[in-house]
Amino acid sequence: MNDIFRFKIAIQTMKNHWKTTIIVTLLFMVMAVMYAGMFPSFEESIIDMMDSNFYESFNFFPHADQMHTYVGFLTLELYNIFWLLILAIMIGFIAASSISKEIEGKTIDILMSNPVSRKQIVIEKFVGLIPMFLVINFATMMALIGITTAINESLNYGNLFIVHILSIPYFLTVFSLGILISVIIDEKMKASIILISILVGMFVLNSISLLSPDYEFIGFFSFLHYFDTYMILQSGEVDVVGIFVFIILTILFQVVAMIYFERRDIAIS
Repeated sequence: MNDIFRFKIAIQTMKNHWKTTIIVTLLFMVMAVMYAGMFPSFEESIIDMMDSNFYESFNFFPHADQMHTYVGFLTLELYNIFWLLILAIMIGFIAASSISKEIEGKTIDILMSNPVSRKQIVIEKFVGLIPMFLVINFATMMALIGITTAINESLNYGNLFIVHILSIPYFLTVFSLGILISVIIDEKMKASIILISILVGMFVLNSISLLSPDYEFIGFFSFLHYFDTYMILQSGEVDVVGIFVFIILTILFQVVAMIYFERRDIAIS
């Protein structure tokens, strides 16, 4: 029983990804500083583009008509693409290969030699990835606070904190989906590509849903539909339904992953 609560596999997973955590954290801190820091230089040109209805070319992005504001600029340039899509792809790639790489590399027998069940392995792999995101998440937030103060722009830091708090259930859902794919697909690259395809597909679906009211229903099949960073940054408005969707999906993906992994046959070398 003590071995179950020591979370040895989770701790090892954290150790395995500490370099990646540092690299991705620095990358997104730099991205946050770079994109936020560009706003004063581009503000006037963006306003001119808005006057010419240029924003209509970007109406497949949420709140594209607000890109002339600091909050709208951050939403379009940083959060919609680099945070909710690119970061999700990067850490989802890791999650989707977490167990499949063990099977493909014939090291799954080492994991299964631990005095824990297969369900525990799935849980610990999931838990072991959480600290990586938490470091990236809050380090990026602090970098954004620093650059916003430096360029003297107006931003509600309480709302910013809420955005990064609510990023947790969003990315936990990505993690759990990656873990589920990882227990089904034995090849790590194939599993990661499938996860990336799903995330990109959801991004496309959400974009299509914004083009016309006739397509609005398509957005319900995308994670991005349930996490509106602009409304939170601007007014602190939280989509409570979205939070519950992420929590339910995270639990569902984890439960299915545990059941499938527990029952599937694995060839141990």
